[in-house]
Formats: sequence, C-alpha cells, structure tokens
Amino acid sequence: MNKFIVTLVGEGQAVKGFRFVAAQPPAICKECKLFLVCMGKLVPGRAYEVIEIKDKQHYCSLYEDKVNVAKVIPSPIEVVIKSQHAIEGATITFAGAECEKKGCTIEKLCKPEGVKKGEKIKIEKVSESVSEVALCKKKLKKVTALVVEPSS
Repeated sequence: MNKFIVTLVGEGQAVKGFRFVAAQPPAICKECKLFLVCMGKLVPGRAYEVIEIKDKQHYCSLYEDKVNVAKVIPSPIEVVIKSQHAIEGATITFAGAECEKKGCTIEKLCKPEGVKKGEKIKIEKVSESVSEVALCKKKLKKVTALVVEPSS
C-alpha cells in the first residue's frame, strides 16, 4: 500500500474515494499556521485520493469555512502512451503528447492533469488500444499509472 499523507480537505471533498489534483498554494495559505499540514506535503499538479476522513476540523481562511483532517495517497491516473511501452509493472518516463490536433477525443489522456512530461510513471494496468480514435494515428494504448516520486 502507498504511504499516506495527512492533509486538510474542504468539506465537499471530505469523502472517501474523492480524487483531486493539488493546486499551487495561494499566498493566503502560505501565511497560515496550518500550511505545513494542509498543503505543505502535497506536490502541486499531483493527483491524490482521499482514503480516510478524521473527526477533527479546522477553520480555513481561503474557504472561509471548515476543512477536515484527511489521509490521502497518490492517485493513479489514466494516460496514453506508445503501445511498445505499455507493459504492466514497467516504470517509464512520461513523454506527453507531441500532437497538436484540435478536437481529438483523447487529448485529455495525452496531456493529463496530474503528471508532467519527463516524470517517471509506473504502469499499473494496460487497458485498450486507442489508436483508431487518435487523430494523430499513432499506435497508442490507454494505461493506468502512478507517478513515481524521485528518490531523495
């Protein structure tokens, strides 16, 4: 199991299974005494999933409401990659999309929220080929992957 992170989430997000992409903290958050526990351990642009909600709440100046203490884990995301790289268990460098075709139905999978070009991802599950629906006509497969954090 993934290592969890204790953070704070808004009441609307305080649901087990809720997935979100961490935002870049605004200035108001950086001045808050709860910043380190709230946003300090989350990586902006990374996808997370709520796995547990605690009974403890705090007031948030940004939301102007209460936030809940929660445990979150990095969340797998769906992306498309070249078919030859689509191997379950493999760790690869995410290449992102080179295509600029407008109106492609899989554009959000080529440029997904939660992973950036050049980051390492571990392929957890290979789904189906999406080559037929890709306007670029490249040989692509949809996979579920987890961003691999760099070693410190």
